[in-house]
Amino acid sequence: MKQAILNAVIQALEHELALRQNANAQSNAGAAFSAANAEKQRDTTGYEAAHLARGHALFAKNLRCRLDELKALAVEDFTGQEIDVGALVEVEMGGEVDRYLLLNCGGGIEVTVDGKTVTVITPESPLGSALMGNIEAGFITLPSGAEGIILDVY
Repeated sequence: MKQAILNAVIQALEHELALRQNANAQSNAGAAFSAANAEKQRDTTGYEAAHLARGHALFAKNLRCRLDELKALAVEDFTGQEIDVGALVEVEMGGEVDRYLLLNCGGGIEVTVDGKTVTVITPESPLGSALMGNIEAGFITLPSGAEGIILDVY
């Protein structure tokens, strides 16, 4: 199941990458057109579009690197081990049980596999940092004061 979840996350990130690459292409086209067809001396539309294109390009480049890392990530079983990147964790907080996949990128992405929703979190997030190094049946406390218990680690 963990491999299926990872594949769904990769697919969602590849979709995001395609959107960013398309936005970059549109911004580049807008920059080229606006710079050549400036209406006034101080028309900065072309400059702004070029700046936006650069931002999309940098984001896409970073995302491509992260996707390559995810594709190379070995699916590992963390049962009985400390939680680390690649762990699938079930946490109960406030009477609700949620599933999280700890990855280096893609934080906030939600995927549903076999009828179960899994949210990607990163080690930099408050929940991710609380989980890192913890174990099954461990207690966590978030900076907000919310408390939870780790039910399962896969």
